[in-house]
Amino acid sequence: MLRALAGLLSMLPAAALAPGAAEAAERVAAAVVFAVDVSGSVDAERYELQRAGIAGVFADTGLAQILGDGLAVAVMEWSDGHAVPVPWTILRSAADAAALARVIAKVPRAPGYATELSLALLAAADLLAVCPCEAASRIIDVSGDGSNNGPISTPIARDEVVARGIRINGLPIVTPAEPDLARWYQANVVGGDGAFMEVANGYEDFARAMRRKFLLEVAARKGGRGG
Repeated sequence: MLRALAGLLSMLPAAALAPGAAEAAERVAAAVVFAVDVSGSVDAERYELQRAGIAGVFADTGLAQILGDGLAVAVMEWSDGHAVPVPWTILRSAADAAALARVIAKVPRAPGYATELSLALLAAADLLAVCPCEAASRIIDVSGDGSNNGPISTPIARDEVVARGIRINGLPIVTPAEPDLARWYQANVVGGDGAFMEVANGYEDFARAMRRKFLLEVAARKGGRGG
């Protein structure tokens, strides 16, 4: 009997025998990737306005009342490629959120030049796939100041991501260089059940737009909309 049991154990994958393997992923109400443009049009001042705007969302002490069900957050910077300066962090309290705000405020910038938004969407979807959580809603919160110049069509990437059960919310940063960017985001980027867009009228408006969009995302989640 012992030999038979040993034989059965040898057929199991190593992960199944590892400590904690039977533990379920941590459940959260939502997992959100903040996908931030760091392409060549984003100079140092613009980058700081973006970073401060996202950090400010989590520095808000009023978040405590909406974190009880859990929120998983990651920050991804994208341009020619992508980097994840802030990996998955699960928030359940105002203290957790404040700690995340401090981390975001100190991350080094990833290098980049091109605006490969289509590839960024696919990379963000892959990042959601490895979140150490079980999320009721999965969201890509993508912001940028230009249209895609990546190697594949943005609608193709968007549709592939949406087919994976992910919502894409957009935050176009409209500048004189790209006056029609909001219309382009609406047609090519935003997708999924309950998806929406919030427009930043220049980088100085980014913090306001990001905060409002985040609160709307939370409201949509509380309202039970999937995505």
